Amino acid sequence: MSDKTQENLDNLIVEGLNVEKGELDLRERELDDEDFKLIVKSDKLKGVTALFLEYNEIGDQGLQAILDSEKFKHLTALNMFKNQVTDVSVIEMAKSKTLLNLSELVMSDNMIGVEGAKALSESKTLSNLVSLWVGDQLGDEGTKILVESKYLTRLNLLTLYRNNIGDPGAIALAESKNLSKLTELNLNWNYIEAEGIEAIAKSKTLTQLETLTLTYNPIGEEGAKIIAGSENFKNLKLLDLYETNLGDNGAMALAESKYLSKLETLILIHNDISDDVEELVKNSKNLPSLNKVIFKPAKKAEE
Repeated sequence: MSDKTQENLDNLIVEGLNVEKGELDLRERELDDEDFKLIVKSDKLKGVTALFLEYNEIGDQGLQAILDSEKFKHLTALNMFKNQVTDVSVIEMAKSKTLLNLSELVMSDNMIGVEGAKALSESKTLSNLVSLWVGDQLGDEGTKILVESKYLTRLNLLTLYRNNIGDPGAIALAESKNLSKLTELNLNWNYIEAEGIEAIAKSKTLTQLETLTLTYNPIGEEGAKIIAGSENFKNLKLLDLYETNLGDNGAMALAESKYLSKLETLILIHNDISDDVEELVKNSKNLPSLNKVIFKPAKKAEE
């Protein structure tokens, strides 16, 4: 249990509160459930529409405190990245009427699995969400449940990184009829291979993507060729293929693509690409909009 006093916490609120923007920034404050229950009681809280709680130790009781408080009924953005929330309070959140105005919800790097995904997918009160980050225990089953939701149909951004998603989860994403407004899809740190990429490339719904990030998925040369040859990716502005086993042939396929003419940023770090092929990619006439291509990680500044 934290040893912070109400006075300490009131001071944190004063420091983190931007009244003009309606933002309360309490990220990286080592807050736990008991701290947050005291924060909710504070008379310093007012007019909060965006709550940032990243990198704390807040769990189910802390989230429940938000749901139980009238002070947060105007929230449009809630960021609880890297906390300790489980399916238990996500189920309560999905039923709560406190968050009816919520449009952005960040719950990645918590302990949310299949039951949490089911609750989110069945939630009418969260149907205004346009941006959703969730995980990290969904797996293919939880992903399938989430993307088949009849209520989460307004999403522009969906982040499912580090959720143990394989090709079945990617196929479920591709077959979903409810994600037609999606412009940004983050699938970093999963286990998607060429089969999953092919499904997304042929999806009748995922045709508006502008950002696709696939860091640390083993899509390989074949996956790169599939991306390069798919009209579904004609609107892509950013493509992140950091360490995806592309090799020279995969990189060359991207450089020769007929569909990536809008691509502005391409990340190809750690893909065993030769200097000659790097030059081909940089100077490709098929990538006229490309103004940033990264082949090597940035060097750390010398101390």
